[in-house]
Amino acid sequence: MFDHFWKFTNQFVHFSAKEKEQIGAHLILRDVPKQHILVDFGDISREVYFINKGLLRFYYISDDGREITGFVFHEGMMAGSHESFFGQQPSMQVLETIEAAELLVLPHDALERLYQEVPKMNVFVRKLLEQRMSHAQKVVASLIMQKPADRYQEYQRLHPGLAGRIPQHMLATFMGITPVSLSRIRARKK
Repeated sequence: MFDHFWKFTNQFVHFSAKEKEQIGAHLILRDVPKQHILVDFGDISREVYFINKGLLRFYYISDDGREITGFVFHEGMMAGSHESFFGQQPSMQVLETIEAAELLVLPHDALERLYQEVPKMNVFVRKLLEQRMSHAQKVVASLIMQKPADRYQEYQRLHPGLAGRIPQHMLATFMGITPVSLSRIRARKK
């Protein structure tokens, strides 16, 4: 149940067996159905999630009511409405499952306790957020600098097989294009 999580955390910090036991005591295993909203727009996020199985996405709602995908999280990643979770403020986005998911859930109050009980947890979270910030800057740069076809090709290279699991309209908004444009790009790639 925790093997994938420890493999993930090892990228950032190595926890001792005792620290793993302390952290594991606060993690909750949860099965969540497809299209389940974990954090709604305007709600305060009380949890973050490690994905053992499934896909999650966060999306924004435009002024005209369209859903614009900000990111898709897959197995082996931490997911959450981070500005809401860490700032304990209303979420600017919606976090939902695209597929049925098996999640390890870490409540906000548990993380606060772990910062005291397991000091390395502070380092883990800092390094995780640094990685997220770096990745977010790369996504923004690709939207500014790359052509849509190049963005799609790069996405496929970085996340092999993932594009086929994401509904086309969601992937298109993440790429900053229309679903029709994404269909044309896919057709040319074949």
